[in-house]
Amino acid sequence: MLRFVNICLVLGLVALAYVIYQVKYEARALDERIVVLHKEIEEERDALAVARAEWSLLNRPERIERLAKKYLKLAPANPQQLVILDEVTERDLARGGVPVLPSKAAALKAQAQ
Repeated sequence: MLRFVNICLVLGLVALAYVIYQVKYEARALDERIVVLHKEIEEERDALAVARAEWSLLNRPERIERLAKKYLKLAPANPQQLVILDEVTERDLARGGVPVLPSKAAALKAQAQ
């Protein structure tokens, strides 16, 4: 009986040693993965800082103004192009036109003649 207990204890000890060995190497592998993840996080932070710097450089008002002048060829608005929101009807929006105020209509007719 004593020999059976000793054999069981030795087998249990071997099993525990194997489990501890496996856990030790899994922990080492996880530690290495943590180091790799920390490096990747730092690289992403650096890339994000570069992207923010590029974004601020691209969004400078002087640059946007220069590009707008070059590519959009915009001109200042004429007073005849301005309307009051209360004077716009749904019919005007449906046909895509802009309403002309009676005072502006008279001024436009005077210019045409």
